[in-house]
Amino acid sequence: MLLRWLQSRQVLGTIGMLGLIYGIVVLADVATSPDIRIRCLLFDSDLPSGLPEHARGVIMRRVDLDDDAVPPNCVVPSDGDVLTRVAGRRVLSFFDFSRNVAGLRWSQLKANGQLAEGARLSDHMATLPGLVQDASRQRWVLLEFYSQTAGGETSDSRPDEAGSWERRETFVRVQDIPTAEIVLSLVWFLLQLAVFAVGALAVWRRPDDGLAVLFFAMCVVTVVAFVGGFHWWLVAGSPWLTAPFVASAVLLPVISLHFFLAYPRPSFLLSSHRNGTLWTGYTISAVAGLSMLVVLEMARWSSRTGVDDRAKLESMTAWLGMMRVLIDLFLAFAGFCFVALLVALFHNRRTTRHPIEKNQLDWLFWAGLLAGVPVCYTLRLALSSDNDHRVEFALGWSTRLSMFLASLAFLCAYAVGIIRYKLMLIDELVSRGVMYYLARVILAVGFGVSVSTVLLILERLAHPQAAPPGAQRVLALGTILVVIALILQWLRGRIQQAIDRKFFREKYRLHTAMERINQAVVRVGDPQSLADRMLGSCHDVFQVRSAAIYLLDTPPNSFRLAAVRGTPEQELPLEVTLQDVSLEQLHTHSHILGPRQGGSPGESGVAWPLMQDLSAELLYGLELDGHIGVLVALGSKPDETTYSAEDLTFLGALGQITTVALHSARVHRDVTRLNDELRDKVETIGEQDRRIAVMQARLAESDLPSPQNSSLGTAQNPGQTTPADSEQPFRREPIIGSSPVLARVLQTVRKVAGSEASVLLQGPSGTGKELLAQALHDNSPRRDGPLVRVHSAALSPSLLESELFGHVKGAFTGAHRDRIGRFEMANSGTLFLDEIGDISLETQVKLLRVLQTRAFEPVGGTRTIDVDVRLITATHQDLKALIKTGQFREDLYYRLNVISIELPGLAQRREDIVELAVHFLKRSTSRLGKPFRDIDESAVAALLNYDWPGNVRELENAIERAVVLSENDTIQLTDFPEEVQSAAHRPAVTPSAIPAHDNPVPRSADAGNERDRLIRALEESGGNKARAARSLGIPRSTFFSQLKKHQLD
Repeated sequence: MLLRWLQSRQVLGTIGMLGLIYGIVVLADVATSPDIRIRCLLFDSDLPSGLPEHARGVIMRRVDLDDDAVPPNCVVPSDGDVLTRVAGRRVLSFFDFSRNVAGLRWSQLKANGQLAEGARLSDHMATLPGLVQDASRQRWVLLEFYSQTAGGETSDSRPDEAGSWERRETFVRVQDIPTAEIVLSLVWFLLQLAVFAVGALAVWRRPDDGLAVLFFAMCVVTVVAFVGGFHWWLVAGSPWLTAPFVASAVLLPVISLHFFLAYPRPSFLLSSHRNGTLWTGYTISAVAGLSMLVVLEMARWSSRTGVDDRAKLESMTAWLGMMRVLIDLFLAFAGFCFVALLVALFHNRRTTRHPIEKNQLDWLFWAGLLAGVPVCYTLRLALSSDNDHRVEFALGWSTRLSMFLASLAFLCAYAVGIIRYKLMLIDELVSRGVMYYLARVILAVGFGVSVSTVLLILERLAHPQAAPPGAQRVLALGTILVVIALILQWLRGRIQQAIDRKFFREKYRLHTAMERINQAVVRVGDPQSLADRMLGSCHDVFQVRSAAIYLLDTPPNSFRLAAVRGTPEQELPLEVTLQDVSLEQLHTHSHILGPRQGGSPGESGVAWPLMQDLSAELLYGLELDGHIGVLVALGSKPDETTYSAEDLTFLGALGQITTVALHSARVHRDVTRLNDELRDKVETIGEQDRRIAVMQARLAESDLPSPQNSSLGTAQNPGQTTPADSEQPFRREPIIGSSPVLARVLQTVRKVAGSEASVLLQGPSGTGKELLAQALHDNSPRRDGPLVRVHSAALSPSLLESELFGHVKGAFTGAHRDRIGRFEMANSGTLFLDEIGDISLETQVKLLRVLQTRAFEPVGGTRTIDVDVRLITATHQDLKALIKTGQFREDLYYRLNVISIELPGLAQRREDIVELAVHFLKRSTSRLGKPFRDIDESAVAALLNYDWPGNVRELENAIERAVVLSENDTIQLTDFPEEVQSAAHRPAVTPSAIPAHDNPVPRSADAGNERDRLIRALEESGGNKARAARSLGIPRSTFFSQLKKHQLD
């Protein structure tokens, strides 16, 4: 709830506006602030100890006075002197210094503060007040300071403790902030303002886009942190300016890291440890920021207390010492965040596959590396124990220039990414309205410069005694007025739109639009024409840039595209899905307004991402049969005005007629569909009745042949030719079934049986791979030789090796005599290795050697044995996946996979269920001695409808269970397992509904089309996975596994 509130356009707009106002206020304060060109530290831990008690003050760490900044014959202060008074007011701390200098802005001259023309300040120092003005209207302030007169200075510019201190007074000219400093701030502010505008536009259009919100937040805190950081000695003097600066400064490293961890997609830290990562980062920032503000304000409060100077200094020094520790700790944390940011950029550019995203990340990564040089330099100065380094960090020009260059590197990367590589989807944000606004920006610049010039002239006329403004004040005032003019222009457009809507209402051509719809109503059964007519009327009346209409496809929330008018900003999706919240709003209000139309984020915000995909500013829903049956998506108007109440009334009237016509068309279509479904069901029931009759007739036969001599063993479809060679009949006695799928498998067996090539049998467990190996052997030239079977998964690796290759006496513990291996047993015959995917890698190596050389040595032996064996292997596993994980050798795979035959599951050969059931029933009754004459129709239906995930083996077990449990001569549905019983109430699945494979032999051919079959089944079933699995004739568990394998889940 809090996150959604923070992502609302009103809150984000307020935060962004406050950030801009802060930047403007600081720049205005800097441009108009008096400056005596003397700088001191917030906390100076290196105060000289030789100072007298009354000489306590602040050390002047930077004194940058020009030749004319001090009157002739007056003492010039230098670095290291101790400042004790400014304009007669006591200076004991940085806060006193900041307050006294800032007070010069509003200080009034005393009666004797105006210096007569030709008078010299050095001649009247004893009688002049603390602030005077000479004849040229230049103001001068009196400074009292202590400087060292003997003992010299140390090498690091600190006063030597051995020297003596002398009290001195001098006047210093009050000036403006140096032009170079204000120009550097203005240049950076204007550059950042462009990126800020892109972020604001992105979050305004896509308030629910988390990346856009992060980018905008990063822009806001960057503006506040850098503008405040460039002039911290002025900001620190005001608690109102200090608080936003500290908050933004501590948030900047964390928000920047958060953005680059999430862009272009969440990294491992955010996807796996999101809450912990974000909680840690933002908690550190919040604690650091709050601690700094509390400590700083306590120090400021101590500087205002009325206690004696020594107690005041000790209390304030203690607080400022804590402040220095906090700053050092957080700078170290900020450095860690910067390094993590670079690592995240490097990882993202290595892992992304999108070319545009890769180019964006390349620029950002190299910008980060370039920025690393000035950042490292700045951190080295900040964390150094050398006081000169810390002075350079706080007050030096090199530090500000370094941070300017670091920020400039990222600004350039953002600019290239935005302009060239569409960072923040700038191509979706820029429209003709935006270009029009940019054209007005040029006018605003001229307006700002003109107004600032006029204001400065008026100020000069109103205060002729004041000194003329400096160049920096002109620049700052012009820049501030330009920004204010842009904001006022944005507000002006909104106000003007409201006035236009009030006094210049659009006159709609309702009569013409209604006539078009009436012409389409007579074409009952043509919803496409109705949708196109309605959309044409909306487009012509509203003159929108784009319009689209979607019709309900799958209730209650899936819609398909029916018609498009105009020129959408992007290709529209063919199907859209509305969330329940949006459907409820359409039921209640009939429409959803976009963000630029005044829509409420709380009510309409859920639909805004979809509206962005549809290039729509208004979604209008028409109710049909209790559901939202028509969805109209209208884009923006040419004049960017909002849709009024009259517009919505027109849509309602137009929708009434369209709804009636669409209802008639849908009824006509539903009747046609129901007729087709009824015809299919009649055919299905007829086919099922025929099979039940066949089963009952076979059960009623008095002479039940044995399974070995059953005609089912060689059953063929009527008119189907038994696959055979011209010389030897094809033998398939162990295999039951006559389905087309099985017939194609047996046709392949007939072709490959006569060769000596290795055969790999693949298929789910329980499909009869061992029986197929028997058929391969029985129809091969080796039929007179042995068929040796080995189940690889049933033996340990050591025993499997001994089982395959044999061993000699003493080869291992327990080898009391020689033993012949299965390879040698199968000489001149066939060796069948079941579950080949479960053998160890060591055994795979030896098996590969046997296949290559047709020779092997027994375990523990040295004699080489030559064998003539044909190898048939089988597995239910994906050997290619095992190869990728290193569990199966790739070279062995290609040796075994000379010919690959895949056995279909029982759900893919439902035509064989009846024959298999009769075969197993006869075998069970013969073995158990229980005669059966009939089987219940509901039981037969359940057998045909059940998915049989365990395939033929599961069917055999189910039949045997029914025979055992049945108490009369008819098998009932209740005699079968519960999962089979539940299938009796499913919709009947006809064999014709099961897609037949054109060539089931090579596994790669099936696998190549498997993904397409899955997608087609999902589309035909409207995304219903259970229905899609039934249409393919496969178990739902198998269907889900295939979806996961092809990443369609």
